[in-house]
Amino acid sequence: MSMLTSLQQAVHKAYVKTVEKVTPTLSTSKFLEEGVLTPEEFVQAGDLLTDKCQTWTWESGDPSRNVSYLPKEKQFLLTRNVPCYSRVKTLENESNASKAEEINIEEDEEGGWIAPQSTVQDINDDDDEPDISSLKIEDKQTTTATKPAVTNNDDDEDDDGEIPDMDDFQDDNIVEEEDPAVLSKNTTTTTTTNKESKEEDNILRTRTYDISITYDKYYQTPRVWLFGYDENRKPLKPEEIFEDISEDHAHKTVTIDSHPHLGISFAYIHPCRHASVMKKLIDKQSENGKEPRVDQYLFLFLKFISVVIPTIEYDFTLEFDT
Repeated sequence: MSMLTSLQQAVHKAYVKTVEKVTPTLSTSKFLEEGVLTPEEFVQAGDLLTDKCQTWTWESGDPSRNVSYLPKEKQFLLTRNVPCYSRVKTLENESNASKAEEINIEEDEEGGWIAPQSTVQDINDDDDEPDISSLKIEDKQTTTATKPAVTNNDDDEDDDGEIPDMDDFQDDNIVEEEDPAVLSKNTTTTTTTNKESKEEDNILRTRTYDISITYDKYYQTPRVWLFGYDENRKPLKPEEIFEDISEDHAHKTVTIDSHPHLGISFAYIHPCRHASVMKKLIDKQSENGKEPRVDQYLFLFLKFISVVIPTIEYDFTLEFDT
């Protein structure tokens, strides 16, 4: 990010915060006309999200940072420990490799045409990450990232080694035959230790994110915030978070700022175009003969946000037509 861009963003943030203080809270619904929400509609949409997707919860945050136009116990929405199995660059490289294989065919010994065996996992066939403004929402949710397979490298054989010669032991090291409790305890301990070790080897360690949704009074839309952890639960640095952002949006529509209800630094997706995109999606529903519902707003919203963060697998499952 250039110094000029950083300066422009800083000036814009200062302007927005100043205007927001004197701007009255939206009280009349403009959901259909402009794709925006009142605070009451935000709560209504959040209630449906937390009801249908129980990984999402309402949070109160720091009481000193509460806003008066939202209930104290419903200041923002939060989902924790959302998996992120791969970097966006990896996803894009796999997509390019997959496309190359589709056109790279060879002639076999019998004169037929064959395609080389695929060496990458199947992923989405979208040509490029679409611009948010031209996004088409499919009727059915698709998974944007593929979980890597977990391989257990433990041998099945017992690793106790060869049975030692009993003559090598001193008398005080010999387990008395008439004490089966000692043998049972030792065997149980060894079995439990081996089981725990194998279970730990089977754990897939991956990046995770805490994702929150706040109400933006200035833009009158939801705003998405990201806080990431590496495979060892250490907070991600800003440059590492950008590895999980679409290249079309990293450093452009995603920046770092203090969370309004927690006071710590999060990455956030800038909401300046959220209303216009939502208006297009709402209009599409109407054109298809479906009555748009304001309580379903966040499901539609989270679908288009997945364009910006395609490998972060948060829950927004709800069957409805767009």
